[in-house]
Amino acid sequence: MPKGNKHCAGRTGRRAFWLVALLFLSLCLLPPDLALAAKAAVKSGDLPADAPVRRFQTLLARKNVTKEALRKLEHELEQARSTRPDGPNGAKATFFLARVQQEIAKKTGQKADWFASAETFGACAERFPKYQLAPDALLHRGTIRLERLSDPEGAASDFQTIQRSYPRSPLAGKAAALQRRAAQAPKGTAKRTVHAPDVAHADTSPASAADKPQLLEVRPKNTGANARVVLDFDSRVKYRYQLLEHQGGKGNAARFYVDLLGAQARPGLAEEQQVTGGILRHIRVAHKEPDSTRVVLDFSEIKDYRVTVLDAPFRLVIDAFSTSEAKASTPPPISAPVEPPPAPDFKAPKGSRKKLAENLVEQLGLTVRTIMIDAGHGGKDPGARGFGLMEKDVNLRMALILGKILKDRGFRVIYTRTTDDFLALEERTAIANAKRVDLFISVHCNAHADPTMQGLETYSLNLARTPDAVRVAARENSVSDKNISDLQMILTDLMLTSKIKESVDLARVVHRQGLSAIRNKWTVADHGNREAPFYVLMGAKMPSALLEIGYITNKTEAARLKTDAYLKTLAHGIADGIGEYKQQIERYTAK
Repeated sequence: MPKGNKHCAGRTGRRAFWLVALLFLSLCLLPPDLALAAKAAVKSGDLPADAPVRRFQTLLARKNVTKEALRKLEHELEQARSTRPDGPNGAKATFFLARVQQEIAKKTGQKADWFASAETFGACAERFPKYQLAPDALLHRGTIRLERLSDPEGAASDFQTIQRSYPRSPLAGKAAALQRRAAQAPKGTAKRTVHAPDVAHADTSPASAADKPQLLEVRPKNTGANARVVLDFDSRVKYRYQLLEHQGGKGNAARFYVDLLGAQARPGLAEEQQVTGGILRHIRVAHKEPDSTRVVLDFSEIKDYRVTVLDAPFRLVIDAFSTSEAKASTPPPISAPVEPPPAPDFKAPKGSRKKLAENLVEQLGLTVRTIMIDAGHGGKDPGARGFGLMEKDVNLRMALILGKILKDRGFRVIYTRTTDDFLALEERTAIANAKRVDLFISVHCNAHADPTMQGLETYSLNLARTPDAVRVAARENSVSDKNISDLQMILTDLMLTSKIKESVDLARVVHRQGLSAIRNKWTVADHGNREAPFYVLMGAKMPSALLEIGYITNKTEAARLKTDAYLKTLAHGIADGIGEYKQQIERYTAK
């Protein structure tokens, strides 16, 4: 090779060496979560989230980062996430969106910004549990809950999830230390969730006059055929809402308002917002006598809407849709599972009682009369095994005991099976639909690779939001964890016909009463109410719930499941819950 070419080749080689060295050094200097994601980006190829993530990393290297620059990145990452919401891009965009929101919160010090960051970290961990930064997302959310949102219970739950679901993560040790710290922290003001009925609602939970709730932020997202407005609060709030159609507009123009009873808007909160880019046109926040705040949303058109209550932190999420397709493609917002309080006596806003009663009469008639009890598994499908027990046998014993108690209380009871027979999962709800029953209860025993795992949990039909829910659904459906995503796509199509909201109400009250009955005699862990896509519940045209009555793989609980005393005590509690649910329905339809 000529000398000139050798000299040029030497310079090129040295330049490449220094470029590689600088890249390695920049990765080392990044915070651990950013470095990990940056290395992943090199392997994963070009994703929509890559460019804004790189700009975020560059910003963090500067001494002074403006709030405006961070807000711009927040918008870019939201767009990147909406472009490809699933897979590696969805996970990456969601995590770094939360990180950007965290940096914004550090700048502003506003609780609403801390709320937004915690919510997005939670969405990342719950929607992408296998993402390499899922433990980091849980650690971030737990730390925010502990240090910024006065929610040590929620923080402890996040730290515990890291240790249980990611025991090999290098963050597990740190999570254990933070969990001990959360356990010693004074209890904050985080409140429990009470979900709203589909038509209209007034949450009548008690509130301290000395500590009035405050509306911190109104956050709209206006995207074509659907719009979402998030109301952030510093504590739980009593509320009611109403949709008023054809208010000064053409076609399907509508006005929606929500009254925040006993609540005040924070000083400096914008009273009016003009919104562009979709069906939402205008937002107004006004003081309403006596001592309340009204949020008014004006839409150019609206066909349907959904109001969701999220907890830790407390938020109201209002989704509006101008088409059925927009509603079907917009999943409900995600919140961490929480133990609900006793069901309150709901009072519908003035003028809506007739509509609410008609809705419930259409769904359930005037009361709950006929209940189908499904003993899970059976025949060639034994279910879980443990300590000499087969799940199919325990399920059948429990189903027959529960059925007798319900019959004694005046209910008509139908069983999917009364002997050791095999019945396909889809056949069970098909029978319930054909018999036109009012409630469907499926009885199961839980199982876990960890023999120390024990406790009660109750499920209703929905998308799985936690790794444990995915695990249980995969086992009961006899599929792999990976196939749960396919079931969730099927479930999206069924949500318009399934009684999702009613099933949540049923599962909550049955779980609470069953747990209360058991705890009178035994110590048992409470895993709360969860949601997952169960084949056995799909397609049910009535409220339905799946009960996991104990862990057959736990020595203590397996011993209890062998005894009629335990099963009868639990069955009486479940029957109490069904009775309470029946009374709740009758309160709406009595007049």
